[in-house]
Amino acid sequence: MARVLVKDLTKRYGDVVAVDRLNLEVKDKEFVVLLGPSGCGKTTTLRSIAGLEDVTEGEIYIGDRLVNDLDPKQRNVAMVFQSYALYPHMTVFKNMSFPLENARIRKQEIARRVRETAELLQIENLLARKPSQLSGGQRQRVALGRALVREPTVFLMDEPLSNLDAKLRVHMRAELKKLQKDIGVTTIYVTHDQVEAMTMADRVALMDLGLLKQFATPQNVYSQPADVFVAGFVGSPPINMFDCDLADEGVLDAGEFRIPIPQPYRELVAKANTREFTLAIRPQDVVVQREPPAGDGGIETELYTTEPLGDVVILDLKVGDRLMKVVVSPNFDIEGTTRLWVRFPERKIHLFDRKTGWILH
Repeated sequence: MARVLVKDLTKRYGDVVAVDRLNLEVKDKEFVVLLGPSGCGKTTTLRSIAGLEDVTEGEIYIGDRLVNDLDPKQRNVAMVFQSYALYPHMTVFKNMSFPLENARIRKQEIARRVRETAELLQIENLLARKPSQLSGGQRQRVALGRALVREPTVFLMDEPLSNLDAKLRVHMRAELKKLQKDIGVTTIYVTHDQVEAMTMADRVALMDLGLLKQFATPQNVYSQPADVFVAGFVGSPPINMFDCDLADEGVLDAGEFRIPIPQPYRELVAKANTREFTLAIRPQDVVVQREPPAGDGGIETELYTTEPLGDVVILDLKVGDRLMKVVVSPNFDIEGTTRLWVRFPERKIHLFDRKTGWILH
């Protein structure tokens, strides 16, 4: 059982709280991504699990074993760093076999493990080369191989793809995800790249300022954000947000426009201890029309600029003094117009308490 359990983990550096009472359970064979901006505490969390950082408070379990007082080598975890950290004077074979030699594994067993791992990673023809003779993608595979050959209980990765070019990064995302499923090792992966997190993870742990903001599947993080930070961090183009107040006649007043309270939120708004909200809707969910819609459901906007991306076009629309992004098909006709009307489908709107930042529920 290679479950990883983090209970009330806190890490302080003097007066700075890097990780604040973090609770996290990674299931056996699960691929969990720690996602967040620089300085949010994700790498500190990973290093604490690895034993490279002493925790200030809290407990870390690997399997059923409390590992707080164990050295990194006693925890049976393997870590892949952003820099790969290969020994330049050693061949690929020696780089991969080095941790096994230190563990005094028999030579025949070392040769077998290195050969099998090299075949798994498709680098068996590179075993005699040195790191300087390898491409970035090959070096990354060797770094993975050096970790895998130890047959660890838990695999820890700290932004291992960030040094690769964009095309290779896309390829290696798929390779890493398939590899993790094939070998079935519990994996915790750190990145600030939301695309990596959304495409690779079974579940995403989104962090900010040392706090765990949401821990859920990629789809839930995207479609059911727990607070305004999650909503704003995940998704491209970024989600549109408008501060609004509850008007007496049961509508939300954003200043530039007014809309009826969305049906899914009517009871929640009535029970809320505030009249101040943040309305959010993703650019992909906004409905755009050249003509005013029937009734009162349309918001008039001014076409500010367009951003063609080939498969879609991003429209930047002015609503009063605010800019709003919407995504439309490249076939959407904007020729000869400067005015467009938008509406927000009720079930695509997210409504947050403006004071706390949390979603209404």
